[in-house]
Amino acid sequence: MIDQWSLTSAALHGEPWRLWTGQFFPEPLAMVPPLLLIAPKHRVRTIGWGLAIAPLISLALLAAIPNVEYHGSSALAMTIWILGPLLYFNRHPYSDQRVTSAPAYVLLTFCVGKLLFATFTDVPPLPIAHSFGAVAGVMTFIYLRAKLVHTAIRQHSESRLAVSQRG
Repeated sequence: MIDQWSLTSAALHGEPWRLWTGQFFPEPLAMVPPLLLIAPKHRVRTIGWGLAIAPLISLALLAAIPNVEYHGSSALAMTIWILGPLLYFNRHPYSDQRVTSAPAYVLLTFCVGKLLFATFTDVPPLPIAHSFGAVAGVMTFIYLRAKLVHTAIRQHSESRLAVSQRG
């Protein structure tokens, strides 16, 4: 029997909630450790990123393995486990620099180990799900960094324009 919450092709045929529930059930607590690297005021926003990313990972899984039945949060957890340390190491405004760097190193080391272990020992969909999660984490980090750089450039241009209009 197929679990009503798992990700299956039914997500594309009238059961779209599976795009999210296949990623969040049954282990949402797996996403708690990396959230400790995120500043408290940005944790909800990061969870929002997870909600936005979950269906994208699900769609990628359905495209890669059309008859998949996936129920677990490891792909999305991998996303957050990669994203949290990358934001922390780059001193992104989301990061909580009051936390020591040790947890960030541990999280990234665990992710690399899990990716390698799943690649050589598990059967699909786990290696593919973990890989998609890692790629989603890196892509989200790149997007957030680009957004930050774009904002800084715009603010710099606006301040230069304001100074030049005064003179």
